[in-house]
Amino acid sequence: MDAFSSPLKRALGLWSVVAFGVTNEIAAGLFFVSTQVQATAPGVGDLVPWLMLIGGAMTLLTVFAYRYFFAAGSIGAGGEYVIIRDSVGPQSAFLATLLAWFGVTGALGTLAYVTPQFLANACSALGFTHVAHALTSSFGTLLVGFALIWAAWLVHVRSIRLATTLAVIAMVFVLLVAATMIGFGFATSPVRFEAALLTHLHLAAAHVRALAPVQRVSFGAAFGTALPLLFFGYLGLSTSTQTGGEVVDAVRSLSRGVLVAVLMVTTIYTAFAFAIYHAVPWQEIAGLASLRDTTYTTSTGLLGLVMPAWLASLMNVFVAMIIIKTLLPLFLAQSRWIYAWAQDGLLPRRFGATHERFKTPVAALTVSALFGSLSLVESLWSGYVFGVSLRVLSVMIVFFLVGLGLLRYGRPVPLRRLVVGGAIMAFSLWFSISLVVTSAHEAFWIQPAVQALLVAAIGFFIYRASARRRLSVRFPY
Repeated sequence: MDAFSSPLKRALGLWSVVAFGVTNEIAAGLFFVSTQVQATAPGVGDLVPWLMLIGGAMTLLTVFAYRYFFAAGSIGAGGEYVIIRDSVGPQSAFLATLLAWFGVTGALGTLAYVTPQFLANACSALGFTHVAHALTSSFGTLLVGFALIWAAWLVHVRSIRLATTLAVIAMVFVLLVAATMIGFGFATSPVRFEAALLTHLHLAAAHVRALAPVQRVSFGAAFGTALPLLFFGYLGLSTSTQTGGEVVDAVRSLSRGVLVAVLMVTTIYTAFAFAIYHAVPWQEIAGLASLRDTTYTTSTGLLGLVMPAWLASLMNVFVAMIIIKTLLPLFLAQSRWIYAWAQDGLLPRRFGATHERFKTPVAALTVSALFGSLSLVESLWSGYVFGVSLRVLSVMIVFFLVGLGLLRYGRPVPLRRLVVGGAIMAFSLWFSISLVVTSAHEAFWIQPAVQALLVAAIGFFIYRASARRRLSVRFPY
């Protein structure tokens, strides 16, 4: 079947765009990063909620860029690939999004690998210890991981409407769980938390605070290390742009959808962080982190001390479900890049074909599932997924090129576009440098800069090969 005669079905609306963005942005990290950052960036202190707000404001800069490109007609299944292709060039667009594709592959493997552990925690909290042991075994991890990956594959193959319906339900579920946590956070005083800390863990608050590695807030730690780390929670917005080939009234739906998604996520992240730090003094979070008991360095673990036992156990189940739902937007992003590349002739045309009945890119989805499965196996073998750090670096590279595209797309360049484009390039470069520097102590082969160079070399080879293939098709003799 000719890929160019296989368009995707336009069946999505505004809330589909919002749901895929929100479900990719608000993931398990909401319950971990906002508290564990005290160990990663000692001294960030109670600035975390304000940094969350700043991260949302920075994300709004990319929303401005997206809306400009949507209005200019740069809309398609490849999302940012289409934007960068039209404004910077096809080779840069392919190499940047190929890096992001490998990063998403790593994320798929990570989710499939860690989800059985979270399910096991939930089972243990409910008293099902035998089930928990089975889930954490190598066989149980592989079985559950494969089942989740291929279940997500089946959902996307059958219908984008089905995937969207589940994404909308997941979005509502996540918002309800977050609202519950926010309510408990603001309703809990530090005195009540410290009493629960003594009752449940037999730890005095003064002793825990004394264990904190840093007792004073450091603006250098906050803006040098913590802000780039906390900003990672906003990286999932780009999934909204991947719906461009399937949205009805794409310009309007995408422009409004990305704005609504960012405003919702920023509100949730900021309110959540304020609620946690209202209930728990930051020195006590840092002190608990120094004990290296990860159960009580997460927001659910902390507030679980003041929740009824049944609700605390239920929250463990909910967090596991929140991790699972993230597979839906990741599959969308990964498969639509493959589809878009094939549509442009960078991959064989069969990868840009859609199912005759379902109008979904089955070949692209299958490649995504196969590579995600390989990533799961690699995780089980080594405990590390190739591409996890690469995902973060690749998104920064994509943002940098989107900012550059604002400066190159159309002449003359208005002052507002010049300022926004320059700001996007500046913060993406800053965060990239921070990531590379902070990962310099890791093993050589898992450093994101090394991974990026390796993937870029592969991408360059694929791009050159596709150029020769297109030339041979045009001039066969």
